Amino acid sequence: MNGKLVDTNVIIRYIKDEGNLDDIFEEERICFSSITLGELLLGAECSTRKAENAEVYNDFCKELEEIKPDSSVAPYYAKIKAQLKQNGHPIPENDIWIAACAMAYDLTVVTADKHFSFINGISIENR
Repeated sequence: MNGKLVDTNVIIRYIKDEGNLDDIFEEERICFSSITLGELLLGAECSTRKAENAEVYNDFCKELEEIKPDSSVAPYYAKIKAQLKQNGHPIPENDIWIAACAMAYDLTVVTADKHFSFINGISIENR
């Protein structure tokens, strides 16, 4: 694999210092999807400390490489969505896009979500 793509739940746990995740962020190439930033900012928006939490998430993500869902990611999204539909394993739409970003850039998804295992051909590190 060509690095790691950290999922929303891993970033939140890391920022909160939960779960001994320091080793992940010592890797050479650590990325996040702009979809993940959207999920983080949604959490901030729904919190009682909107501005403070948004600043923490934005500052944290500035230290990582951003992967954006673009035309190179779209075919992976389509294949994943079709495969999940065919196999009867729906997962959250945002996670399909995160998985597509990881596959397009040959990255391992680091996540606590078990449903990524329903996706054929993806590299996952469960944390």
